[in-house]
Amino acid sequence: MKKLILAALAATTLGTSVFADVSFHFGDSEKKGNLYFSNELSSDIVHYIKPKNKNKDSHTAFAGLKEEVIAEYLTDKLSLGVDASFSMKDMNGIWNDNDDEPFYVTDWVSDFYVEFMPWNVCGFGFSDELYTAGSYLPVWGDNVSVGNYSTNGVSFLIRPTKEFTFGAGFDLDGYWFGDSDSHHNKYNIAFGIDYDTKDFAIGGSIRGIGSESSYDSFKAGIYLSLRTIKSLELNLGFTHADDGDAGLGSLAFLSPYNYWDSTNNQWVSYIEATGIYGKNIFTAGLKYDAKSFLFAADLAFNFDGDYVKWSNMAFKGAYDLYGAVDFLFGRDNIGLDIKGFILWDLGDETVWGTNGWRSLDSTIGIYPKITLEINKNHSIAGGLIFQLGTDSDYGYTEFALPVSWKYVY
Repeated sequence: MKKLILAALAATTLGTSVFADVSFHFGDSEKKGNLYFSNELSSDIVHYIKPKNKNKDSHTAFAGLKEEVIAEYLTDKLSLGVDASFSMKDMNGIWNDNDDEPFYVTDWVSDFYVEFMPWNVCGFGFSDELYTAGSYLPVWGDNVSVGNYSTNGVSFLIRPTKEFTFGAGFDLDGYWFGDSDSHHNKYNIAFGIDYDTKDFAIGGSIRGIGSESSYDSFKAGIYLSLRTIKSLELNLGFTHADDGDAGLGSLAFLSPYNYWDSTNNQWVSYIEATGIYGKNIFTAGLKYDAKSFLFAADLAFNFDGDYVKWSNMAFKGAYDLYGAVDFLFGRDNIGLDIKGFILWDLGDETVWGTNGWRSLDSTIGIYPKITLEINKNHSIAGGLIFQLGTDSDYGYTEFALPVSWKYVY
């Protein structure tokens, strides 16, 4: 039972192609067989946020519901998968103060892929994102976006050996599912490589070649994963992004939202700094899987100091350093997971406050969660997310109560 409880962090990253071993993109990569299906119903139940400024009221809102379905089918010649979601969120007092529109509902295909292999050493992929292992941050639970050595559009894949894969093609951001965002460039050329063995993996990609859009600018990254010590895995990476966006903008557990303070008739707004932006970023992830527990740690550092990304009247790129740890204990059919993170601004004159330009004070968070495995197919989980923005002008206290039920086949 412990192996299933710990699988969320112990599983191999998303970066394995079906050319090497049939491996799931979205689901648990340790699962045997060629079919994966999961259905997860989740909710944070309630979002509470209290500004540090005593002249502004707190806000409490129903956190909504989310239903996510993942289905994948794999063979040596064909692999395909879809990740679809349905969500309902509280609208009152967040984006408007209209009692007649209390909720909004969305449904979308958040991700999909098709990969087929008409020949022994090469094949094609559609939206076939494949990540090299060294781009993975285990506490965050995701990859640096430039670690994708394939493309999210149309790609051509070559695998002359079991360990080596070359991918090249077009990224088609902004043009899937009717999105005609004119800021995006249709035909961004991207290519990458991945060499993955039992003891180490190395890979990376170059993206945005030929793009004329600031939204899809030139990016490049190289990543290394070391596994020579039993039960220990170390991931290292360096990413360059001309637009400063390496896909690390949402590292915090929660995002402080703007809302209407009806008591004082004013909007309460926050700086949208929940991650790391910068043209040159170093990342590291550590995972140690012992018999009785699992430990993981993340690190991301922006070499550009005061790099600031301006968007929606908020300085999103104020933080320079991200660190996180995760302790996961499993016994029989119960798992206890405790995560924590810190975002730290090491530079000066990043944000405008009551005393002029200055650095942004840290944001910290803690997330304990208990998972109960009912049987091999069903599990339930519940926890508490507590996040504290310590800044003197833009600080806040925020918490949520995430719960979920998951069925896996």
